Amino acid sequence: MPLSIATSALVGIRGAPVEVEVDVSTGIPAVRIVGLPDAAVGEARERIRSAIRASGFTWPARRITVNLAPADLRKSGGSFDLAIALGILAASGQLRLGDRSVAAVGELALDGRVRNVPGALPLALPLAARTGTSLVVPEAIVAELRGSASGSVAGVASLADAVAHLHGRRHEPASPSRSRPLQPTADSSEWNDSTCELSTVRGQPSATRAVLVAAVGRLPLLLEGPPGIGKSMLARALHGVLPDLTADEAAEVRAICSAAGLDGRRSFRPPLRAPHHDLTVAGLIGGGPRLTPGELTWAHRGLLILDEIGEFRRDTLEALREPLERGVVDLVRAGRSERFPAATLLVATGNPCGCGELERSGGACLCPPATRRRGSLSLSAPIRDRFALRVRLARPRAPLHSLPPGETTTRDGRSAVARARAALSSIERRESTLDRSLLQRHEALFRQQMSGRGWTQFVDVALICALMNGSERVGDAEFAEAAHLTGRGGER
Repeated sequence: MPLSIATSALVGIRGAPVEVEVDVSTGIPAVRIVGLPDAAVGEARERIRSAIRASGFTWPARRITVNLAPADLRKSGGSFDLAIALGILAASGQLRLGDRSVAAVGELALDGRVRNVPGALPLALPLAARTGTSLVVPEAIVAELRGSASGSVAGVASLADAVAHLHGRRHEPASPSRSRPLQPTADSSEWNDSTCELSTVRGQPSATRAVLVAAVGRLPLLLEGPPGIGKSMLARALHGVLPDLTADEAAEVRAICSAAGLDGRRSFRPPLRAPHHDLTVAGLIGGGPRLTPGELTWAHRGLLILDEIGEFRRDTLEALREPLERGVVDLVRAGRSERFPAATLLVATGNPCGCGELERSGGACLCPPATRRRGSLSLSAPIRDRFALRVRLARPRAPLHSLPPGETTTRDGRSAVARARAALSSIERRESTLDRSLLQRHEALFRQQMSGRGWTQFVDVALICALMNGSERVGDAEFAEAAHLTGRGGER
């Protein structure tokens, strides 16, 4: 009777359940793996044969058939090795499972070691949630599974360790250095070359304020202006003022990074992505033959920077419309659909034209028309409307070196953002913070110049400005600041 071991196949960024059925019967010795495997899965027979022998077990000289169900789901990678090996050992009588439900994820080396695989965390999470299931995984991920496990979870270093654990023999836990739980550090700022100190941007107080407002409300931000005035620095400084992720958010980001093969990320800081401008539609929102996620998903719960947005392909930018609105990406290809998370804060920078001097006094722009159309001003109206904050930066009149540093440091900005976010989340009905007569007066001034989306964003920005000023009541000053930060007050 065939024996079954549970495992998972990576589909996008989630683990789809797979049953590894193994039958060992009489006949000419051979191994056949069926169930739509790719080349990497088909080659598992050689890895598993060597691993079983190196671990002190006997390779059965019989006919072995391995079925990966369901048969219509394509299987790829080496994550099925451990489950297949355990199934062969159990079917040949070398592993006694009884009536227990067993699941396994991991790739085998020729000497029997269990290797981690890209996507091991999302592969193992649905298996860990099964009640009464004994799950065997690589040591590298065991610590992050125990909090969500309904059954037993064991991190093993080798096939022999896995068999010993399933037989109930003593199994040494994973070493703390290899599987320590994800913990915030005393100072979790975790500075790197991708982050800029906010106070180093000089002479741009309005843009600095817009950065803080964007961080509070997770509002898309567009920074426009000539080159060399700090747009890119402000975009990267925005990452520094974002508050640390919660434990649940960090676990979610960790699973996404694992699916991308970035298993080394152990941080409570939001992710940061800044792709090159030759990015394709599939690279941004996801796609391809296997429906893999794109940059929007890799930046989930974090920051996506599109530097020099006018240089990006038009079709790539237009693909942002629905994801920015809904916070998810829905893809359908050949009857198959996938939903990827995309709760991403977008910040874009751009020059008004190719040379960046279009708006300099005296009309210094020398760009030909084709080059001028690649500036940020060439963005389509629907895409510009998605940016709740649009700030036009100008060159300071005085030399930059003579200007004082910015008044707000990254540390102070992060604290202010955290306080404003907490106040924003505590407001049950935002309408209660607005004076009705005041709202009607400003609606008469601006409403006809904005879309419905733009008006909602305008009111939200005014409320955030009030909260950052220490008040829950929105007044004329906040509406005036919102008109400036949204760049919508003068549109026709």
